[in-house]
Amino acid sequence: MTVPPASAKTLSRPRAEITATPLGHLRVLELGRGIPAAYCARQFALWGADVAVAEPAEGSPIRRMHPFATPPGGEARSLVWDYVGAGKRSLDEAALRAPGALDRLLAATDVLVTDLDDAALAGFGTSLEAIAAAHPDLVVVAISPFGRSGPFADLKGSDLVIQALTGYLSMNGLPDQPPLRAPGHIIGYAVGVSAFVGALATLFRRERGGRGGFLEVSGFETIAAMVPYLRIQYLGGERRREGGTEGGVRILPCADGFISIQTNHPGQRRTLAEALGIPIEEWPKALYDGAYREVVDRTVALASRYTAKMPLEEVFHAVQSRGIVCGKVQSVTELVTDPHLAARGFFQTLRHPDLGDLAFPGPAAHPEGFQAAAPQPAPRRARLSPDDLAWTSLAPGPCGAPASDPRPLAGLRVLDMTQAWIGPFAALALADLGAEVIKIESHLRPDVWRQASPSPVALGEIKAEAVNRSCYFNSVNRNKRSLALNLATPQGKDIFRQLTARADVVVENYTPQVMARFGLDYPELRKIQPDLVMCAFSGYGKTGPLADYKTNGSGIEAMAGWDDLHRYPGGPPVLMGFYPADPICGLQMAAMVLMGLIRRERGGGGSMIEGSMLEAAAGYIGEALLAAQLRGPPKAQGGGDPDMAPSGVYPCAGEDRWIALSIPDDTAWRGLLSLPGRPAGLDDPAFATAAERLVARVALDETLGAWTRMQKAPALAAALQAAGVAAAVVRPCGEALACEHLAARDWFTPLTHPDLGEHRYNGFLWRLAGAPLTASRHPPRLGEHSEELLRELLGLTDTEIAVLKENDVTGAVL
Repeated sequence: MTVPPASAKTLSRPRAEITATPLGHLRVLELGRGIPAAYCARQFALWGADVAVAEPAEGSPIRRMHPFATPPGGEARSLVWDYVGAGKRSLDEAALRAPGALDRLLAATDVLVTDLDDAALAGFGTSLEAIAAAHPDLVVVAISPFGRSGPFADLKGSDLVIQALTGYLSMNGLPDQPPLRAPGHIIGYAVGVSAFVGALATLFRRERGGRGGFLEVSGFETIAAMVPYLRIQYLGGERRREGGTEGGVRILPCADGFISIQTNHPGQRRTLAEALGIPIEEWPKALYDGAYREVVDRTVALASRYTAKMPLEEVFHAVQSRGIVCGKVQSVTELVTDPHLAARGFFQTLRHPDLGDLAFPGPAAHPEGFQAAAPQPAPRRARLSPDDLAWTSLAPGPCGAPASDPRPLAGLRVLDMTQAWIGPFAALALADLGAEVIKIESHLRPDVWRQASPSPVALGEIKAEAVNRSCYFNSVNRNKRSLALNLATPQGKDIFRQLTARADVVVENYTPQVMARFGLDYPELRKIQPDLVMCAFSGYGKTGPLADYKTNGSGIEAMAGWDDLHRYPGGPPVLMGFYPADPICGLQMAAMVLMGLIRRERGGGGSMIEGSMLEAAAGYIGEALLAAQLRGPPKAQGGGDPDMAPSGVYPCAGEDRWIALSIPDDTAWRGLLSLPGRPAGLDDPAFATAAERLVARVALDETLGAWTRMQKAPALAAALQAAGVAAAVVRPCGEALACEHLAARDWFTPLTHPDLGEHRYNGFLWRLAGAPLTASRHPPRLGEHSEELLRELLGLTDTEIAVLKENDVTGAVL
């Protein structure tokens, strides 16, 4: 879409207006129906914004989502609504349909979050383009399943359909079972947080004298950004579900629970044997001989014989205390009383007028100098009018000169000290939004993901050293420059201090004491750069009983209750296939950095923001945490959905071919019944209404599955979509890599690595009108820009740099 030309004035609030909550100065209107928009707006409310949610006469559809809790003598309440609606006010949507009413309210609004398309907005007498043109200082966040253009733009979508089409679904579950969807609303919440990050970046640009902006967020592209498409291009072969990660992490039984752990790493053989009490002769080196799958099966079988006899707590601490990553598979009920979360003060007390006092999930991080808002109950349908909000039109202020680079974070410098996935993914988001990101790692001890480098069979003739050809590292480090810096040396520390003096942000995800041991923790760095925003995320944070333990995405998925909800009905927990907690939690890390920057821009100075993956991940299952306190945790749904039937993954003709479909209402059901050749059994009166279909779900799934098994998935998905049903083929990642929709929207980013050639890298999480995001740098070789950066930023001479290289202060592996 076209951005209106900049005018002479733009919105500006007095810089002296600093609130205890970083977003306390903002007014946000939520005009939507779905989970992503609601959770995006909830993030604003969490950090202090005044959020009004416009509801139709029957109330938001979210009010009718499972799980429910019924207070004594009251009506059943949706705990999803109580979670995503917390801290908001309810606005009568009908009042906004009066001529000019929405326009007048938007003149007093900072952010509009909507998932309504132009056909729905016509009922308000407007469109997305008209809103953006009339309110150039407004940040418009437009969320949709597939974006506003491309072959899929008009498809019926759901989070299950998005998981199917991106390839996400194909990687999760057991090989002899249907693909297994992400539990609860994790996917929808992730899309909402991604939208929140994009909105914060746009608000930051506005704080620096820019305008508002139009931000398009596609759920499909958000989840696609987390899928390992680069791996397929580098290595060839399809990544299919195997009940665990391709690194060999699996869930093993204990005497009283389950543990998530990798058993097939030869370097950990002796240590793991000691932790589990396995005689070393029972764990011979020959156990690791043979094909990958065989090794995993043998080592898991051996370790399981011992873990099955041991208490879960004993296994967890015995393994973790020896430096091996693992995770307890905690139930949602256990998570509510988790001692580590209690020590970090994660849960806050929500005094609910109907449900009593509840432990309510808190923020992902603990900042110094600002705080989250105390939780307030989700609103009743109060039918507030726009006048009741008491929002007055925003006063214009002086506008700065148009920026030569319109990307929101242009001009910021970020020192990226992170490793593996969560931190580099967060830093990648900042780089994509225009920040200059300098990746700092030692050439003697590089990022651990550089070392996760399977043999690149598909690459053929290559020149790249092993540390430069990792598909994992390269997937999250484009758009960055690499500086090799040995912080174990006095000169390395001094160079880092000099860089900090020239930086805006430092991000790191080391275990708690690493930066302090270097003498480079926040108290030291703020002496050099008082306005520094420093953000540190580790697995468990810098405080609490588990602070010194290492972890990763799979460990956190176990600890945060995700794996316990990720089951086939009646079965044991199933590990997720590719560490999705890492990027999903990385979105929260990026959001925290941006809030620190907005606060700084408003005169609040620098800040230290310390967070944990465990807290971030727990926030993505908030309604389950509430349910655990009131009615017991939600039951595992497998591929199903507690709010609709049929909904799930059904077999189709061919080997490992599946279709995902979601039928939320009777209109979609009639669409299914209109298909020629559908089984007569679907006309059973027991399936007549949405409520009856939920009761008869098992029989309905059997009848539907027997029919879909005889159909070819692509033709069936096309027919269902034509009939108005949200449906899609469950595509392997390789098929998603060739997606016609992503191609039409130019989503994949072609980059040429000097040693590896050209590949398509994952595209951007957002589309900003008038500020196209670009990927101008290939993933850096280790230390590739060391000399360039030392000259450019510190003014060092060739002779000085040569001495630093000779003394192993800096270097490169090219």
